[in-house]
Amino acid sequence: MTGNVTTLPSYTRPPLVEVAISVEFDPPAGLNAAHLGAFWTTFRDRFPSVHATTPIGPTAEDFEAAGQWVPPSLRLALSDRTDCRIQMVSGDDQWMWQVQSDRLVVNWRKRGDAYPRYSAALDQFREAWKAWLDMLRHAQLNRPQSRLWHLTYVNRIPQGDLWDSPRDWPGVFPGLWGTPAAAMDELQLKGLRGQWVWEHATIPARLHVESSPARVGHDPPQDLLVLNLTARGPVVSLSGEAVADAEGLTGIEAGLHHGHKMIVCKFDTVTSSKAKEHWGRHEYTRQ
Repeated sequence: MTGNVTTLPSYTRPPLVEVAISVEFDPPAGLNAAHLGAFWTTFRDRFPSVHATTPIGPTAEDFEAAGQWVPPSLRLALSDRTDCRIQMVSGDDQWMWQVQSDRLVVNWRKRGDAYPRYSAALDQFREAWKAWLDMLRHAQLNRPQSRLWHLTYVNRIPQGDLWDSPRDWPGVFPGLWGTPAAAMDELQLKGLRGQWVWEHATIPARLHVESSPARVGHDPPQDLLVLNLTARGPVVSLSGEAVADAEGLTGIEAGLHHGHKMIVCKFDTVTSSKAKEHWGRHEYTRQ
């Protein structure tokens, strides 16, 4: 790495089908469903489809406690937050912006075209975040205090593409399973499932990797190996100094850049040589 330039592994034909960038924040006082609708109205030409659904629950993960990581526990609490999430979908169905009282999400979904890279998704997030803050200012609501950043990559590897049965999955991602599952007479392996958690050595951030089988479509259905990689961490100034930019993007983007590196490098280290060749591994420079 030299300055802000980073060389990272990349793939010409990755199994990537979705990328999500999001930030959680404290709900602005006075925010209601009408404000969410007003936010969509500003972008209705680009995002003609809109849906209202239940909000995503807050993330309960402790980044301050030292020692062994443990799974987040369920937390129940009374809340007066707006019980609604707006999903705005672009005309080509590739992009979706989601907003609720305490979270903003930008999703890219594969719709036949190649992934436009992290930088394009980050540009969409920057635009959505700044527009969200503009709406809050116009409504005379306070700027929210950001708490957590999230970056998620969803990969789908269909049956027949590097694997025929679940016993082949360790050959696709040997850095996760290591060795094939032991065979047993009269028993046929039908699935593997697991979750791995890595913690960054120097900053407050974690990488969650989860594998699972899935089935989509019908007549006939398509079996899939799904691999989700999610990096997240608190929005902090990694230099230890106060974040002074007007939009509060400095701390968010610093975390997202680390999360992006964690995801692409971990995916590369757990992937087999055969899979790397199949997906066209190479390197690229991220500014």
